[in-house]
Amino acid sequence: MENTVAETLPESDVRFPIVLRGYDRRQVDEYVRGAEKRIDRHEKARRVAERRLAKAQVPAPRAGEPDEAAGLGRRIEKILQVAKTEAAEIKDQARKDSDELRAAAEKAVAEAEASRAEIERAAQREAQLIISRAEEQAAAIRAAHQEVLDRLGRIAVVVEEVREQYGTESESALEPEAADAEPSLA
Repeated sequence: MENTVAETLPESDVRFPIVLRGYDRRQVDEYVRGAEKRIDRHEKARRVAERRLAKAQVPAPRAGEPDEAAGLGRRIEKILQVAKTEAAEIKDQARKDSDELRAAAEKAVAEAEASRAEIERAAQREAQLIISRAEEQAAAIRAAHQEVLDRLGRIAVVVEEVREQYGTESESALEPEAADAEPSLA
């Protein structure tokens, strides 16, 4: 019934098994060695912490000596003031650049609008010219068509006159030929 005590257990949780004549000697010795090691580690950590604390502590300035922290504060204030000034200058320059870009963009938009309007006017003029030419060509085609119709009408009148005048003579002249051309049914 042997139990070993872990080094990580807090001292209040340590229990030793009871053996025939008290506690197990080997287990107690083991626990004591572990406890001594922990004490040594804590002692070393305490000394290191004390040295760090001693190094971190800054003595208060004596009367008549310049306050280094105050000088540091003034330097920081100057650095901050310079940074603020530079930031303001950068903002001003950015505003100027932004205004210039906006003005250039507005000018480009105005030029583009003027160009668009001019192109639109030119396109309207060209479209009107095309329409006018198309209307002129359509009128010329209509006139030519009408002239053809008029000629055909005159030709039809002439043909009718010729038919009336020569129609009876040509019919009688064509009749024997027409009779020859017809096949007999017998």
